[in-house]
Amino acid sequence: MGTALATGAFFLFLTACEISNGDETVRQVSIQVAGIYSSSSGIASRQSGQTITSLNISQSGDQLDAIDNLGARWTGTIGQADSSLATVNLKGLTSTGEQVVITGNISIDGTSGTLSGSWIEPVIRSDVYAQATVAAQPTSTPIITPTDSVTSTPVSTAIATVTPTPIP
Repeated sequence: MGTALATGAFFLFLTACEISNGDETVRQVSIQVAGIYSSSSGIASRQSGQTITSLNISQSGDQLDAIDNLGARWTGTIGQADSSLATVNLKGLTSTGEQVVITGNISIDGTSGTLSGSWIEPVIRSDVYAQATVAAQPTSTPIITPTDSVTSTPVSTAIATVTPTPIP
């Protein structure tokens, strides 16, 4: 019976533990690319299925999620990045179910973002181009450290003087 209890406790312990893998790591990057990237003629110059004209990209660190104008979900990552340029990879599906990879760059200039690169389907390769309005990039804020200097102002002190009066 002791062995059964120990074995049960061990399996209970295992089911209560959450084990994650390295794919869940979010790397912080120095660029914010979130925005609605669009092109009225289509993000890709050629693609299968209905024309995708916009990708609403959201960002958490180096992780990207997007929803296209047809309602399909895309996922991806930011590779190399600095404060104005990021390499990106996004994966999604066309309306006909073809797998797509968008690989390229997002460049940021003020509050304008530009997505450029390649649209890669199994049998179609195409250029990608779209623009978005993005949030202004964060800038460094100087940290003000208080100093320990003290300024003293002289204060006058009244001194009372008592003079004894003679008693007659």
